Amino acid sequence: MNPADASTHKRKASSPEAPASDRHEPKKPRTEAADGQHAEDCEDPSCEGCAEGEVVLQFETKPSAVDLFQMAREEVAGSRPGSGESAGMSRMAKALFDKAIEEFEVQDKAHAHIDLKDGSEAAAKALEIKLQHAACMVAVGNAMPSSEMLQEGTRMFEDLDKTMEHRNGSALVGLGIAAISQARDLRKQAMKTLTLDDDDDEEEPSEEQREAAALIGKPEAKLADRAIQAFNAGLELLMKTEIDSYAQESIRAAQELEEYGVSLDLRLNADLARKVFDSAVKHLEHVQSASADLIDSNADVLTIYGSCLYSKARLVDNQNVGDQNPATTFVEKAISLLSRAEELQSESGDAKTLEALGQAYLMSTNLVDDEDDIMERFDAATEKLSRALELDPYNDVLREQVDALQGSDNEEGNGYEDEYEDGEDEDEAEGASARDEEDEA
Repeated sequence: MNPADASTHKRKASSPEAPASDRHEPKKPRTEAADGQHAEDCEDPSCEGCAEGEVVLQFETKPSAVDLFQMAREEVAGSRPGSGESAGMSRMAKALFDKAIEEFEVQDKAHAHIDLKDGSEAAAKALEIKLQHAACMVAVGNAMPSSEMLQEGTRMFEDLDKTMEHRNGSALVGLGIAAISQARDLRKQAMKTLTLDDDDDEEEPSEEQREAAALIGKPEAKLADRAIQAFNAGLELLMKTEIDSYAQESIRAAQELEEYGVSLDLRLNADLARKVFDSAVKHLEHVQSASADLIDSNADVLTIYGSCLYSKARLVDNQNVGDQNPATTFVEKAISLLSRAEELQSESGDAKTLEALGQAYLMSTNLVDDEDDIMERFDAATEKLSRALELDPYNDVLREQVDALQGSDNEEGNGYEDEYEDGEDEDEAEGASARDEEDEA
């Protein structure tokens, strides 16, 4: 369903919901107002108070489960940052997901008697509902986030893949998304162990603890490998049977792989990272060969592509200069793609694009030997990374890097001035030196 279709359904938040949980139960309308208190995301102009109640969904026409799922995804994508939703999902989004899952379950029961493999129109419809249901569970798991929901979504895709005897491309791609989502969830949990609360008296994690958290374990590696295999098998089937969806699903697979890949410590997990980025780039190259416009005119896809190539450059960097370093080809193409993405974006730019472009420029300073070229690339890197920080001011790692880059410029200037003491300028210093030589003579 496209956005225009979604807009035909009227959505109104009469009150916020109770705290998020992994259970999905039908919502009940609130019975009393809360003395004029309102949730930040309340959109009902007639609401007299809702801070202690629940979201009430009202529709002019009853939406289908797929419609509700689409609206929920749009709500997640459009959620305001910093809106106070601790779970990462707005009350409206969760209410829509709840209702979508409720409707999917009703339809699954209604289709229980249908053989999904009989080739009939009814079977195709029932299969599509089950695929969307599983995708909805994964989407909820990613948005909340919830490990249990991700596991349930993965199980549902596994069952569908088995039922369809591993010959349905959409089921396999869905399984790939579910598996890589689980791997990403494990990565976040591992890194979360290093986070200290503001009032925590514990010492900063040691280097050994940081490395232990950054090093992936067997369960996570297995999930990532499984995702890569599922994407490969699923996209190969789609290329033969559903060419219209093949390109879009290839881009989606690359996006999921890139998002997971950039969370890896490349130094400690080089082998897996190489497989992840190689797979993502392969899928994007296939799309570019088949339908270049889907990539060349889409800033988001260009950013994903450029980010993957920059990561590949880091993985193959042999510390040589120019053509003697295989990283050169990757990083130069990354700069080209990311620059194109920046051109397609608004004047303010995009934090992810600018950061990736800045990092690529910075890496390239070690791959060229012309001093003027090096300085131009360094200045470009500093400018792009500084702009990225303006758009993403809570990125502490980026802030440290930008401070270091800007500090290096200042230090160079200070070092030059410090050569001359007591306010002497260069001419005065040279004159003093000449007088000293005359006195000695």
